[in-house]
Amino acid sequence: MAEFENLYAQANPFVRAHFDCLNCGGKLWEYAIQDRMVCEDCRELFDSSEIFDESIAHE
Repeated sequence: MAEFENLYAQANPFVRAHFDCLNCGGKLWEYAIQDRMVCEDCRELFDSSEIFDESIAHE
């Protein structure tokens, strides 16, 4: 069997999002694989679509 290096196994799956938490105002981190966001302060978990919809409603 051929051997190869899996780059994804070493990469951080979280990306800092450009949105604030709906509960506490903390910064959100997006876990794109699951289409979810988590707050770095209160650890609340949100669906990405919920955050996008809320941001559009406030514009």
